[in-house]
Amino acid sequence: MTRFKLTLSCFFLSLIFSVNQSLAQQSTPTKKAKPASKVAAKAASKRNSNLKSNLKKVDSVSLGESVIVGEIKVEGQKKIEKDSITSRLKMKKGQSYSSPDFRALVREDIATLFKTGFFSNVEVYLENVGAEKVVMFKVLEKPSVVEIVWDGVSEDVKKEELNDALGIKSYEILNITKLKEGQEKVQKFYEDKGYFLAKIDYAIEDVVKDETVKIKVTVKQNDRVKVKKITFLGNKKVPSSQLIIDQLVAEEGYFTGLSGSGQFKQDMFERWIQGIRFIYFNKGFIQAKIDRPQVTVTPDKKGIYITINIDEGESFDVGDIEFSGDVLFSRQELLDVMKLDENKVFAYDVLQKDLADLQAKYGDLGYAFANVNPQWKVKEAERKVDIVFDFDKGTKVYFGRINVISNTKTRDKVVRRELKIKEGELYNETRRRVSLENIQRLGFFDEVNFKTSTPPDKLDILNIDITVKERNTGQIQLGAGYGSAQGFTLQGSVQQTNFMGRGQNLGVSLNLASQYSVYDFTFTEPYFRDSLWSLGFRVFRSENSGRLDYNETRTGGSLFLGYPLGDYLRLNTSYTYTATKLTNVVDAAGNNITDYDLFPLQTAQGDSGLLGVSLDYDTRNDRFRPTKGIYARLGYSLTGPFGGNLQYYKGNADFRFFKNLFWDVVFRNSISYARIESTNPDRLPPFNELYLLGGPYSLRGYRYGRVGRQVKSTKIENELKAIPGMTEIEEKSKRYYGGAQQLMYQGELLFPLIREAQMYGVAFYDVGEAEDTITDARLFADTGFGIRWFSPIGPLRFEWGFPLNREYLHEAVVFEFSIGTPF
Repeated sequence: MTRFKLTLSCFFLSLIFSVNQSLAQQSTPTKKAKPASKVAAKAASKRNSNLKSNLKKVDSVSLGESVIVGEIKVEGQKKIEKDSITSRLKMKKGQSYSSPDFRALVREDIATLFKTGFFSNVEVYLENVGAEKVVMFKVLEKPSVVEIVWDGVSEDVKKEELNDALGIKSYEILNITKLKEGQEKVQKFYEDKGYFLAKIDYAIEDVVKDETVKIKVTVKQNDRVKVKKITFLGNKKVPSSQLIIDQLVAEEGYFTGLSGSGQFKQDMFERWIQGIRFIYFNKGFIQAKIDRPQVTVTPDKKGIYITINIDEGESFDVGDIEFSGDVLFSRQELLDVMKLDENKVFAYDVLQKDLADLQAKYGDLGYAFANVNPQWKVKEAERKVDIVFDFDKGTKVYFGRINVISNTKTRDKVVRRELKIKEGELYNETRRRVSLENIQRLGFFDEVNFKTSTPPDKLDILNIDITVKERNTGQIQLGAGYGSAQGFTLQGSVQQTNFMGRGQNLGVSLNLASQYSVYDFTFTEPYFRDSLWSLGFRVFRSENSGRLDYNETRTGGSLFLGYPLGDYLRLNTSYTYTATKLTNVVDAAGNNITDYDLFPLQTAQGDSGLLGVSLDYDTRNDRFRPTKGIYARLGYSLTGPFGGNLQYYKGNADFRFFKNLFWDVVFRNSISYARIESTNPDRLPPFNELYLLGGPYSLRGYRYGRVGRQVKSTKIENELKAIPGMTEIEEKSKRYYGGAQQLMYQGELLFPLIREAQMYGVAFYDVGEAEDTITDARLFADTGFGIRWFSPIGPLRFEWGFPLNREYLHEAVVFEFSIGTPF
């Protein structure tokens, strides 16, 4: 057997494997061959030192009829593991290939390695070892990125966010395609922030030639683009004011700097155009056409003018509604579920809601994958849309495995006990939805999702993974301050609504000031001994010397129980025992200020054993930060027969409504009524239990206790008597006594300011009064604005209230800072 001694022929392949360069070939005379096994052994020992004499480039070799791959080698790699390269190759050791197939396979494997983006050059060589071939892949790696430098970035942009958008990490191999994609993402990042005219460029600089580089990204930010004017053409039936969605795109206004309104953002702009189409569809204009907006940039490139042409067409009503396919209910039963009505204006959003409700109705029978396909026919002449709902019920499905995932703190059973579904039972959409709502309503999680999957071999089984993103439910608060009314204050509290991950509520608070102090400890177990009963207790003490007429000290404790009567209805009972002590007030000279005729202290102090019962209805999606749902409460409490000397009863009603209007703007309102009466016909109810309004959780434009029934006293400071005709003295002689009834309404709009920081703005309106007879009451109202920040230390509230019915002791504006959730 003849062994050829050959020199190396060097060729460089381009990215599509063409030969770009060649060197001269050299040959030597042949010698008599040794046995193949000896040749292979000798070649193996000398291969690394004698590659140039034993290798030939694939494109320069005559392969014959077939090629047997004896071994695959890689040379030139430094940062990438050899196995990582060979595992990507389609060529396999020990396989035999025909000559054409082998050449095609080489080209395919070279292409595969280039596609990784790790290599700037790939060459393939062959070495003869007997009847087999050793295939050598020689690679030249691209350099690594050792540094990313940003230039031109303003202080309001975090470089960490830019690095995330760019997507290039330090010490990863340079990939030009990925770098260009990152450049586009950084451009999008700036557009989303309103810098529509930002320019992003990059340059690659060598650090160590062919091994390491640094990337320099230059940002020319330019100013944010403002929307100067929006013009609609052709909208005759829908006014322009309904087409401008302030949260997406709006003309530049007074509060632009604070709210971002009027700033141009590309993604918001595109969503807005879609929103306009939906506005027309929801008003029956199903043939409306929205032309591509014409955007004109001002000469200084700081503003744009937007013009949108609209062809509204005609508004269509709903025509005939029919049902076809797998119809499992009567026509009337299906119509009762729907909100679309024949001969009423067609609304696309109502149609989508009806589809979801119809699918849910089938889902309650176990058809989890039921499909409802609306098919409509437009009747131009009648301007109506006939709709046929075609049902495909699919097969019945059963719940499989139910897993709780990502709950690092909260125990599984805290989530599972809220479920209305069980493994192995027939699928039910309503119970699945209620289970999701119950977990969300706990208030322990920022996000709750039900992810479903079907095993390949069991198409009638639906597994559910409950994934949660836990919220910080613990709050530790320490603070001190000074106020003209309260003097120095010291506050401290520990609140944990998910104590030890068990779903228990634990609260300890301390509030000390020159005129009042409060000590409070509360604990609640929502599922006592894993039953449906809730059990809790409270111990408290308060001392208040802030009133002009008397000082009050209360000490007591409560025990409360609860039991669910349905998914949203709950019965609660409580017993509270309180010892109340009242003392008179004296001035600096030691003179008595308390008017005993108005405030007979002995009639209001003593002990009370108060037994209460309430019925609660709650459909809120979150107990602490609701955005939709209803909370209603009816309560009654009685003291007298259950211990103590005080005798009275209280009744109260509360109704709260929450609705997400659009784009995270939430409308919240509350109306409440309360009443107290004495159960002893010979005595009035205790005056310190009467109702007064004002403060951060009441009428926010008035100080605490500054709204309610007033009575005149002949005693004021320094024993001065009220002088007829002296208005100021008469006002000073008034006392906020309180009323036996209270009526109050609170309404507010909550909107996001900085979503990432969970900071929201609020605009509010309050109205109410506390009098003995509400029909004779003069209502007091206020309006105002504020900021809500759900900070790591707890919910912070900053609010400015403006009274609309200002009297003598009422301030022109009331600022309140408080820690805690609103109504």
